[in-house]
Amino acid sequence: MTYPSVRIRELAGWDFDKDEYRPDVFDRDQHSRARRLVAARPPFQPESALLDTAACLHDSLVRQMSRPDLQAEMAGLNWSLGVVDLRLLLAFQRRLVLNPNAPRFSVPSADDGAALMDVSFASPKEVVCDVVRCESAVLLRSGNPNLQLRISDDTSSPITVHAGSPFFEVAQYRERWFLRDGYHRAYSLLRAGVFRLPAVIVQARTLEELGATRPWFFPEEVLFSHTPPRVTDFLDDKLVLEYDRIPLIKTLRVTVEEAFVSAVSSGEK
Repeated sequence: MTYPSVRIRELAGWDFDKDEYRPDVFDRDQHSRARRLVAARPPFQPESALLDTAACLHDSLVRQMSRPDLQAEMAGLNWSLGVVDLRLLLAFQRRLVLNPNAPRFSVPSADDGAALMDVSFASPKEVVCDVVRCESAVLLRSGNPNLQLRISDDTSSPITVHAGSPFFEVAQYRERWFLRDGYHRAYSLLRAGVFRLPAVIVQARTLEELGATRPWFFPEEVLFSHTPPRVTDFLDDKLVLEYDRIPLIKTLRVTVEEAFVSAVSSGEK
């Protein structure tokens, strides 16, 4: 499997994280200008991103509620479905990775309710990865950063490979509305002037439920500052640093170890 170079759009109006893949030489003046623009913003005022659901979408959302893969993806969370305004969402991701050779995302018109539903409630993602077998391990390698292993209820296949959520997800946490999953879709829609979109809405109770716990995301003090990053900031060339980067390949290692334990110690009487 070959991986082309990717284009990065990184929000530059806040402190940078320690990313070893950011070029050592970049436009530091751009960073300073972006920080000044953000600092000059008026203090952020929380506003609900939830919109009235159009009658034509109501029945479609009800049908989506019963999808087993959606229920499995949202297990343990307080969630619902609705329509949101993308312009009012905050971003906890620092970077967008744009692959020039990826299939082009077809942006529907703002009044095509059926097509917008397909954007937000897509079919399960196909698992695409290289499999490398070693003596006591199996390596799974993919350009998909969302590739993961999950525990299933199927005893014949207790571990499954998952390609990430196909759903467009937002979350409300501490009175602020965040984009939880679907950054590339939101970027393309906003560029095309499409702002209203059906979504899975998570009422997050913790930062973990929000999903903003990775070290490469913005920290909590930035997300709840007077000038938090917004999803719309990715569209503003004055607020982003743009550069090419080698692709990063996610690798999952599955090792096999055999052991015998007594029936008593394993909980059997």
